[in-house]
Amino acid sequence: MNQPKIGIIYLTYATQKWERDIVNAMTSLEKISYPKDSIELICVESKSNREPVKPWFEREWMPKSNQNLPSITYLDFTNESLGFAANNNRGLAKAKELGCDYVYLLNQDADVAPNFLEPIVARMEGDKSIGIAQSLILLGEDRDRVNTVGNAYHFLGFGYSRGYKWTTEQARAFYKEERLTNPDLEIAYTSGAGMMVRVAALEDRPLFDEDFFMYHEDTEASFMMRIQGKKIVVVPESVIYHWYEFSKSMTKFFWMERNRYAVMFMYLKPWTLFLISPFLIGMEFVLCLFSLARGWWPEKKKVYQELVSKSYWEWVNRRRVEIQRLRKIDDRELSRLFVSEILFQDDSAKIPLLEHVGNPVMKMYWWVARKFL
Repeated sequence: MNQPKIGIIYLTYATQKWERDIVNAMTSLEKISYPKDSIELICVESKSNREPVKPWFEREWMPKSNQNLPSITYLDFTNESLGFAANNNRGLAKAKELGCDYVYLLNQDADVAPNFLEPIVARMEGDKSIGIAQSLILLGEDRDRVNTVGNAYHFLGFGYSRGYKWTTEQARAFYKEERLTNPDLEIAYTSGAGMMVRVAALEDRPLFDEDFFMYHEDTEASFMMRIQGKKIVVVPESVIYHWYEFSKSMTKFFWMERNRYAVMFMYLKPWTLFLISPFLIGMEFVLCLFSLARGWWPEKKKVYQELVSKSYWEWVNRRRVEIQRLRKIDDRELSRLFVSEILFQDDSAKIPLLEHVGNPVMKMYWWVARKFL
């Protein structure tokens, strides 16, 4: 029996720890149990402020192509700063060209369990309505701890790694309970660190909107699948390890805020936006105070400048027209998997007033608001 052909897209980038990351990833891929002649490993490198990775990679790993490792294709875009979305789109285009049935996106700072592909392939082969599936993502440094059991999406546009730092035992208990009301283990959106995409579900479209550049592009790609009636699920039997580092920075803050609003404006209908507007306004007040306290006000100001720019709204409206053309579900169904509480990944990020007052109020408000969708 022929196995489905898998393309693994692996973005290489000269970060501070790139050599450690690539050695970990390639060593783990040498040990996988899925037939290597049914895998195409597509490495995509983009511009950085360090020396390119390609010469080292060609010396250390290309000789193992079609031997210890699957067949390797190396795409060199070191003359362009393309971003996460564009690099993955180029890798996916190559995977289509090579005849892949599925594409697995693997972060540079991730490595895999030997049998990570078999369960996720079987799950997607068994249910053709699944557009994207995510692996259970554990932490690279502490492999009994969780990075995400499946990402959560708040109705105000925030995304979270659900179950961050849980033990694997807690994760198993969560899935057992979750299956009672959510047997398919559907999630709102997948983590770009480790997810499988059905190539046929994309038709002739790229997976990511490249205008996002970075952050929330995985949210938008998941929503694009969901509005077409495709499921987004997590497959706990498929395990990868992510050397995840929770970080906060001014640049990250700008892109996350800019793109958080873009996803909401593109996908939510005016009535839904009206229903959540009291909390959108209240959250803006909180975020303004937060940005002033952190010294990030210049980045928040840039977000507001984006929100009133002609080019921003041309982009949002162009994407919105395409979304409405493809849409098969309403906002009530799209928001079925949204959460109503702000989840804090790090103790240093906690805001006591929001945690103890804001969350209970938002939970009650969202329960009521959903009845009017």
